[in-house]
Amino acid sequence: MAAHSETTDLTLFVRTSGEEIARWDRQRIVDALVREAEIDDWVADEISRDVEKQIIASGISVLTTALIREMVNVRLIEKGLEKERRLHGRLGFPLYDVRRLILHQNKQDANIPHSPEATNLIFAEGIKRELSLYDVFSSDIGDAHIAGDMHIHALGYIDRPYICCQSLEYLKINGLNLPQAINSANPAKYAEVLLAHMVRFSSVLQGHFAGTIGWDAVNISFAPYLVSMTDKEVKQFAQMLIYEFSQLAATRGGQALYTDIHLYYDMPSTWAVLPALGAEGKPTGKTYADYNRDAQRFARAIMEVLEKGDARGKPFILPRPLLHITENFWRKQDIHDFLLSACKVASLMGNTCFVFDRKEKSFPSDFREEERDQPWLHRSSTIQSVTLNLPRLGYRAGGDEEKLFASLGELILKAAKAHVQKKDFLEKLLSYAEDGPLAVLAMNHDGYSFLRMNLASYVIGIVGLNELAQIHVGKELHQSPDALEFGLKVVEFIRQETGRLSRELQIKLVPGQSLAETTAYRFARLDLRYFSPTAGRYIRGDVAEGAIYYTNSTHLNVAADVAPLQRVIQEGLFHRYLEGDVFTHIQLGEKNPGGEKLSEFVKRVYFDSLNRQIDFNPEFTFCSSCGRTGRGLHKKCVYCGSPDVEGIARLTKYFSKTSSWNKGKLAELKYRKINDNYDE
Repeated sequence: MAAHSETTDLTLFVRTSGEEIARWDRQRIVDALVREAEIDDWVADEISRDVEKQIIASGISVLTTALIREMVNVRLIEKGLEKERRLHGRLGFPLYDVRRLILHQNKQDANIPHSPEATNLIFAEGIKRELSLYDVFSSDIGDAHIAGDMHIHALGYIDRPYICCQSLEYLKINGLNLPQAINSANPAKYAEVLLAHMVRFSSVLQGHFAGTIGWDAVNISFAPYLVSMTDKEVKQFAQMLIYEFSQLAATRGGQALYTDIHLYYDMPSTWAVLPALGAEGKPTGKTYADYNRDAQRFARAIMEVLEKGDARGKPFILPRPLLHITENFWRKQDIHDFLLSACKVASLMGNTCFVFDRKEKSFPSDFREEERDQPWLHRSSTIQSVTLNLPRLGYRAGGDEEKLFASLGELILKAAKAHVQKKDFLEKLLSYAEDGPLAVLAMNHDGYSFLRMNLASYVIGIVGLNELAQIHVGKELHQSPDALEFGLKVVEFIRQETGRLSRELQIKLVPGQSLAETTAYRFARLDLRYFSPTAGRYIRGDVAEGAIYYTNSTHLNVAADVAPLQRVIQEGLFHRYLEGDVFTHIQLGEKNPGGEKLSEFVKRVYFDSLNRQIDFNPEFTFCSSCGRTGRGLHKKCVYCGSPDVEGIARLTKYFSKTSSWNKGKLAELKYRKINDNYDE
């Protein structure tokens, strides 16, 4: 290595990233290049001398490490050392962008409020996003994302899995015993304590996952704790649960804690035979079937709380209740009253999501036989979601179906490669166990790490199937049987390819629906830039205003004049090929059909379609002046006339304030077809 003594004695000072002023030392450049870029000493020495000469010539007296790094990187480019330049690169934001983001709300993610905590999140996300594209993923994968061929979700959360779902039985057995926590808690003795554990652990998990935290069979797991409670006390407890999750905004940039709670009015046979766990995680000597009455009481109480709304009559955005309906559900004697209650909530507030389990699911086959009667082990997760830009494939294929499917196969392979690279990165972090950044996910209380990577799935989603059909067939999905058949052919091909690659790569790739509130807008903008004027004929929205989007996933055009049941039936045809959280949106707007009408509709959906999940989407206007909530989206309060109002509507999974939505999603909102003909 070059001798220290050869460094020119300059009266120069460097403002370091450690908020210190240091004397100029050329050797620091040499050391950094050898350490970071892995280049030879003599090359590093040569570059350091060139940079020093330029600094002397410039006459500058105070330098920053950022400027020095930029000057060094220019020399690396000049020498053709691109790989080395990437390794030596700096991640961060220009001063202009930092100022703009602090002053103005970023609408890329509608779930993030505008606050100091939110800007901290944006800056951290931005750096991690760069790390993802330039270090975690290979250049071909990063380029495919940047170009818009595909979209890798949650790039700013590269060091986290995507979503998870688990049972309360885990907390009932283990209590709160978290790595790196100052204190721990034994298994809960009372329902209120178990709820506190649930909320706390959800918050911890959302600090380790990029998306939703789900809880399975919530009303069943709580049932042994509710036996001694009166109906009034059960309702009060339900209110406590809803308010705890709706008001907690302590995660990622001040966001709410996005939580799904799964409810079963008809107890699945797999749960019915399990030994029930009660206070302190001890067996009660009974099975969960013996607590069916209490599980049902809790489900009814939750619906009563949701129907009333919050203190100002606004719907509870969180938690999202998913009501599972099985064939045996319809045989219950008291089913009509409960279904009516759930549908009144859906019609009035939009909360209830209906999940149709036509064939009662046993525990996943991934679990070993001895694990199936241990629900605390049943922890599922999705590691990452990658979305494919289908319309772009159509533009490139030019009507050549063979070329189209060949290109689709190549893109699926690229998405699978992205999943493998994310998997490898996470496994490296997990390998540090409880000494690493994912200590919570690596903790082992039952013979397995909390995050069971061997059981995890990797989603490949799509955007713009409807537009692809229009490009290739000349009709949208709802406009012709040929277009619908073509769409089904595409999705079946994706399922076959993901199945083949799953076996080949030894990971669980699944085709699913994407939460594309940003992606559908991003793809449309990029395609308008690269594939005009052709793209302009198929993109939805207002091209002149830039308020554009593609139809998400396997959905029909939101503006299509299709009766609700027909929309459910047609979209349900695709659900056979998809896994995970799939759904059809029924837009209510300002209309309130009522519980009776929707309960009949839900029954028809179950028996007349293959659809796996539906939700009903009303719209609201909240007035900050009078504090009242009106039905529909209005520019002024329908009660007091004040313009100080806020619109609330469903984004993709969850309701949110429309003021935070991007142009594309606002355009989609504008074109949503409100059709209340539930008899066709």
